[in-house]
Amino acid sequence: MDDVQTKRRILERIAQVESDISALRRVRMEIATGGTASATLSSGGGSKSYTRLDLDKITALIAELMRELRGLRSVLAGGGGLHIGRIMTIRS
Repeated sequence: MDDVQTKRRILERIAQVESDISALRRVRMEIATGGTASATLSSGGGSKSYTRLDLDKITALIAELMRELRGLRSVLAGGGGLHIGRIMTIRS
């Protein structure tokens, strides 16, 4: 794979991760402060519902995505090795 294709894929993944983080932050805020007891995020493979009991899980997932985002940006900046563990797609 050439550099242009690699950069394009990294940029696409950055956009997806940023979107996922935004959606998860919205859901976390909605659950934490709203009158609802749960919220649902849809993804390509189905949907995932979160409740007030899942706030720690949501926060941990946001942190994991933030680490991935930093790694992706580092690769684009020439920072070297990228290790991506679990890749998730979340659509709101």
